[in-house]
Amino acid sequence: MPWIKRNLLFVVGLAVAVALLGFGVFFYLLSNMAAAQAADEELNSKNAEYGELLERKPFPSKENIAAAQVEQARLAKFQEGLRTQFGASVMPEGVDDAAFKNLLDMTVDSLEKHAAASGVNLPNPADGKFAFTFDQQRKQLEFSQKSLVPLTAQLLDIQDICRVLFDAKILGLESLRRTPTSTNDISPPSNYLSKKVTTNTVTGAAVFPYEVTFKCFSAELAGVLAGFVNSEPLYIVKSINVERSPADGGSTGLGMAAGMPPGMASRYGMPPGLSSRYGIGAPPAAAPRPGEAPLDDKPLRVTINVDVIKLPPPPARKG
Repeated sequence: MPWIKRNLLFVVGLAVAVALLGFGVFFYLLSNMAAAQAADEELNSKNAEYGELLERKPFPSKENIAAAQVEQARLAKFQEGLRTQFGASVMPEGVDDAAFKNLLDMTVDSLEKHAAASGVNLPNPADGKFAFTFDQQRKQLEFSQKSLVPLTAQLLDIQDICRVLFDAKILGLESLRRTPTSTNDISPPSNYLSKKVTTNTVTGAAVFPYEVTFKCFSAELAGVLAGFVNSEPLYIVKSINVERSPADGGSTGLGMAAGMPPGMASRYGMPPGLSSRYGIGAPPAAAPRPGEAPLDDKPLRVTINVDVIKLPPPPARKG
C-alpha cells in the first residue's frame, strides 16, 4: 500500500493503459466478427448461385456451351441471308445541321413537283405549305446531334413512301404521321404517332412506323400496295383501313366522273367532256351495252400503317 501511495500516478496510468488495451482488443474482435459474417454471407450467396447453375436447364457444360456457339453461328448466317434477300439499309452518317436543312428543302421541293406532275392533291395547311411532317424542322436552324441521324432516316423513308403513292397516282394525300425523334417534335401533334422506333434483339433490325392517309380509287390502292412490295426498302403493311370518301356523296353512279378534278379525266384516258357530262344536273348515263363493264368505282379514303425495316450493316471483319 505505501508503494501504491508513493506511485499513485503510475498506478493510475497503468490502469488506464490496461483499460484502453482491453477496449482495443474488444473492438478488434468485434470488427473481425463483422468481416467474418460478411464473408460467410458472400460464401453462402456464391454457393446458392452455384447450386442454381447446377440445376439450370440447359446445364452450362462444355457440350452445351459448344452448342450455343453453333447456334450463334447459325444466327449470324441467318442475318447475312436477310441482308442478301432484302439488302442492308444505309443509315446516314456525318450529317450536320446545314446538310440536313439542305436535304430537307430539296426533298420537300422534289416531292411537291412529283405530286404536281402526278396530279396528286396535297394538304393546304393554314400556316404555310405542306412540309410532309417536317413543319417544326423547317423552322429550326440548330438540331440535337442525337436526332439528326433518325430525322434524316425518316426524311428518306417519307420520300420513298410518297414516291410510291405519287407513282400510283392517288387522288390526294391527306396526312402523314411518324414517330418523334426528340422532345422538340411536338408541333403540330397531328404529325406524330404515339409509337416509338424499336429494335429487334435477334436480328438487330430497326423498325420505323409510319401512318399515311390518302384518297384514291381501288385501282390506285392496288398500285400503292404493289409499290410497297416492289420498293427497295423493306415495308411491312401492318393494317389497312378503307372507307368511302366523304367527297363521294353517293349522288351519281359514276364515282370516277362525278366531282372529278380538272385534268383527272385525261389522266384516266377519258374524253375531255366526261367529267362535266355526268355532273349534277346532267342527263343520266345510258345503260352499258352487253359485254361492257359499268364504270362504278367510287373514291376511297385509305389509312395504311406501315413499318419500314432497316437491317444493320454487316459487322466489320477483323484483320
